[in-house]
Amino acid sequence: PAPADTLFDAGSFRRPDTGGLPARAADNLFWLGRYIERTEGAIRLLRAYHLRLAEAGDPGDPRIRRIADLMAPLSLDAALALRHGLDPALAAARQCAGKVRDRFSVDGWAALTDLTQSLRNLPGTLDPGDDSARTLGVLLRKISGFSGLVHENMHRTSGWRFLTFGRALERADRAAAVLGTFAGADSTTGLLDIALECGDSRVTHQRRYRIDPTRETVTDLLALDANNPRAIVFQVTAMRRIAEDLPKASVQGRVSPVLRRLLLLDAGLKVAAPAEITDERLAGIRAELALISGDLTAAYLV
Repeated sequence: PAPADTLFDAGSFRRPDTGGLPARAADNLFWLGRYIERTEGAIRLLRAYHLRLAEAGDPGDPRIRRIADLMAPLSLDAALALRHGLDPALAAARQCAGKVRDRFSVDGWAALTDLTQSLRNLPGTLDPGDDSARTLGVLLRKISGFSGLVHENMHRTSGWRFLTFGRALERADRAAAVLGTFAGADSTTGLLDIALECGDSRVTHQRRYRIDPTRETVTDLLALDANNPRAIVFQVTAMRRIAEDLPKASVQGRVSPVLRRLLLLDAGLKVAAPAEITDERLAGIRAELALISGDLTAAYLV
């Protein structure tokens, strides 16, 4: 075999700079993270609905009506086919991912494609209750597989930061909405169980508190626990750390608007007690998260 001619000097290895991240790519990665997390939240909410329907057998059950109240603003209707409510967010996620395929692994794209195909292959009608809940469980495992592949394999550069920021923002917003709906002042044990289920924290609650859920224990776990990845404060801290590494996070000693909002929100949650996380406080957190999204978009994504 003939030797390969090259001008590369093997003795002068240098790790090249990955270069800047275009604003369009950052925007697609940010919204990919948000749409994937939004789809996962919708799956968990629909599964909670159908599990209660299988248990009670009555759509008029107070727990089921409360879930339906939260699903309505998300355009989720349990009476329609599952893909009717899940396809819009998942299709938007796949569209964003298609524009930045070079930013994450081939296996990640394959997992997203498999999830999309599984949703499209669902029969037009599934029996409400246990049958639909089992199907939603399969979809939940598939979307968790995509999230895990992307998180474990993606290089920790600016692209990963925007993707992770989007996921964290959406998860924090969804946790606040779930707490406001199921752990409010009029909550009961059945509603608190739904909050723990949507936050994937039932086992943690049983192991830590060893009592039936109360509003204080559920709020502490899903809003103020810095070690729980489903808690609001965990995600706000993650966003704050990412914002500190973004360009122009601090200019002449003054932090950026995004980082300023996150610093205030993070500190407020870390010093709060469960009793202080009222319905009004949760609504304020959601409003603040919306402002953070707008500030991030104005600073980096346009």
